[in-house]
Amino acid sequence: MLNIKNIEQKIEMLGLSQAEIAKSLDVTRETVSQWFKNNKFPRPGKLLKLAQLLKLSFNEIVIKEDRSNEPVVAFRKKGRHNISEDYIEEAKDKGYLLNSLVQYLPFDNLSLPPSLKEPNLDYEYIQDAARAVRKEICKSNDSKIEFTDLINFFNKHHAVLIPVFWGNKKNHENALHVFLPRSMTTWIYLNLDSKIHDFKFWMSHELGHVKSPDLKGDEAEDFADLFAGALLFNSELAQEEYIQLRRLTNEPSQLSRIMEVAENLVVSPLTVYYEINKYARHDGKQKINLETDKLIYKANTNFQNKYSTIANKLFSALPATSKEYFSVTTEVFKSPFFKALKDYLIKERKSVGFVQTILSLSPVDAQTLYEDLFQWPAISL
Repeated sequence: MLNIKNIEQKIEMLGLSQAEIAKSLDVTRETVSQWFKNNKFPRPGKLLKLAQLLKLSFNEIVIKEDRSNEPVVAFRKKGRHNISEDYIEEAKDKGYLLNSLVQYLPFDNLSLPPSLKEPNLDYEYIQDAARAVRKEICKSNDSKIEFTDLINFFNKHHAVLIPVFWGNKKNHENALHVFLPRSMTTWIYLNLDSKIHDFKFWMSHELGHVKSPDLKGDEAEDFADLFAGALLFNSELAQEEYIQLRRLTNEPSQLSRIMEVAENLVVSPLTVYYEINKYARHDGKQKINLETDKLIYKANTNFQNKYSTIANKLFSALPATSKEYFSVTTEVFKSPFFKALKDYLIKERKSVGFVQTILSLSPVDAQTLYEDLFQWPAISL
């Protein structure tokens, strides 16, 4: 964190204003204000320029702190796309701000949410973990996982869902996961502009993160992916469908069967296909191969194109009004986010900048939501 005492002394000594500092560093005055309140931390390049401007060394401008309670962020990687350091820091900034809302959440502060013991990527371990979660949400091994099952599970595990409209952003098209070690709370931004089957997978993926808070980096992402597939289409179903597919004599018939199963379970055909072949590989059986001329991938795209986004299903028209957005977040996703945000803004008298940063909104959208939030009668959860 910044050493505000040293900075303020230097600013007074040099006769600088926040506006002058903002101009020199090519940032907004609001950004400088957030830095000096320790609500945000400058990027490395800006921190260096600030230190040079104020004639302070690194040790004079920064207070070294215990990083064990630093927000842990996770992103669903998109292909080989690399997440930039700036974006990671921006996500961590969100985490520090979210920490301000923890005291306003309706969670039990005396106990910790249960997590998996020594999570790993072994096939049998993943299947056992998925079975345990199915048992916890009272689902048999062959039943369909509903959205309400996932939502209720998040709430029991101190996870706050934050539905957002992020379009097709390259960095976090589907979800952003922020874990706050000190409070043991999890904050999950879910993109409502995702197709329904993808959305269900990302929710299951995020649930995998919630159950394995000790995993970090690529291992955490790989575990969450494997867990999501096993939860939505477990080895028992995979074995049954493998037998069915082997009885069919041609690829069109196999594809048709996979599409039927995907439709019934509300999962993507690719999830069904991958889980069947994971089972086959683990059991030493021959792979079901539908990848000639990218057959399964083309079929999956055509399947997905038949469906609208979650946002289209939840709202009568888009863009949604603030009131509709608050209601869906509270009533459909059972999330305490907006009530906690409103309580915090009122008590701490925070400006619209807080809302803009925490939700990655444009200044205009942030102002509208900020004003409407104060008029919104929060519903008790």
